[in-house]
Amino acid sequence: MKTKVSFTSKIKKEILINSKKRLEDYYLLKGMFFANSNLTNKQDTLVIKNTYIKDKIINKLAKNNFKYTTKSEWKHKIILDKDNFDWSNIFDNDKYLTSFFAGIFLGSGNISDLNTTSYHLEISTLTLENSKLIQNKLNKYNFSFHLIKKRNRYILYIKKIDELLDFLSAIGAKKAWFKLQDLKIVRDKDNVLNRTNNIDFSNLQKIANSSIKHIENINYVFENNLLDHFTNDQLMFFRLKTENPWLSLNELVFLQQNQSNNTITKSGANHWFRKLDKVVLTNKNNKKKTTEI
Repeated sequence: MKTKVSFTSKIKKEILINSKKRLEDYYLLKGMFFANSNLTNKQDTLVIKNTYIKDKIINKLAKNNFKYTTKSEWKHKIILDKDNFDWSNIFDNDKYLTSFFAGIFLGSGNISDLNTTSYHLEISTLTLENSKLIQNKLNKYNFSFHLIKKRNRYILYIKKIDELLDFLSAIGAKKAWFKLQDLKIVRDKDNVLNRTNNIDFSNLQKIANSSIKHIENINYVFENNLLDHFTNDQLMFFRLKTENPWLSLNELVFLQQNQSNNTITKSGANHWFRKLDKVVLTNKNNKKKTTEI
């Protein structure tokens, strides 16, 4: 029987695959040890339950020439000399905050599975000081992480779907972002339909289906590396569409104009959507021809 992989595990696997460069690995490891290690005077001790994650972490430690020892018990324990990282300045390089917070989630993060009806993302640490440092830094970026103590750990959590999406985007988990965004669209659609008994159902269904089609095509473009077919303004507009699936075209145009120096009309936006449909259809047909050959 095939074991079901949790959404959290998929995100952590994506994080490990995304981190390729040496400095990305360095800050990923720093975040992971910061959030989930037992700090002693001379060593950091990291306990990992998952064998896949343990093997990947050891590989990244070796790439950075870190000296470490391992102990295999019912979990996997990695012991690292404390002076491998500069703990005097936790956030010492804003360029690698994506890797650092990806490491924090990798070390101690958890997110609700996609089949649950509520949304929840949490990060746990062993010390109040570390939790407050993480909370203060993240909340500067318009998050609203709350802090509680649960048994012997300190838990930071958010429950708003838009904040969960923003966090996944911030740590570079694009595939997970698309999965959660798709779920949000479906649930938003169901909620809209349930609340609009006084609106013509067939017309509403047509609008909803059109919005779903646009989102699916936008996701297809990102997942199949078709970004070169579009300008930066067009890609920004598509991002706004995925983040605000039920805004009208006029509202999306207004939002785009507020975030860009370039003016766009409703007619122009419709042209972009037609271009999107054409690019996706052409790519799908080319793939089909290649398969048939």
